[in-house]
Amino acid sequence: MKNHCIHSRRSPVDLKYCKYLGEGHSGQVYLMPDGRVLKIFNSSDSCRSEFYILKSVEGSKYFPEAYEMGRYYIIREYVGGMNVENYLKKYGISREFVVRVADLLDYMKKTGFKKLEIRFPHLFVQEDGSLKVIDPRKSYEENIPYPKSFLRRLRRMGLLEKFMGILNEERPDTSWIKYIEARK
Repeated sequence: MKNHCIHSRRSPVDLKYCKYLGEGHSGQVYLMPDGRVLKIFNSSDSCRSEFYILKSVEGSKYFPEAYEMGRYYIIREYVGGMNVENYLKKYGISREFVVRVADLLDYMKKTGFKKLEIRFPHLFVQEDGSLKVIDPRKSYEENIPYPKSFLRRLRRMGLLEKFMGILNEERPDTSWIKYIEARK
């Protein structure tokens, strides 16, 4: 656990009572004693952007609930489960998993996301097999019409061919398949 001393304008709680979960490009993440997550951002613009993206999909089964925003922090629902990379290493690709990923991407597109990207570190498989995404960034701004990073990672793991085979069988109407076919 890290105990950073953050100026009070950046954190509404004393971090010595929080469990450090990690950090990424945009900031640090802590588990608060009440079970919610505190994310402290390096940029107030990134903070505001992520909060509004989460609010735009409020009630979605795919994204955590956002509760509160300050200038440099948000408080949101904790997302547990197993990181998708660890999940795939343990269980491999299943038909249900592929369909759930396709459903998630369909939801993102229907919601107006231009960025249909889901990075492995930001995707978690829940106990019931459902999927949750954390850290949605630039979802309405960047135009990435297919899950490029996700598919690249599957290729590195040797799972892309199986994933695409199942996707073509189960969801041949998936709009972003054409981007993968064009890159072969």
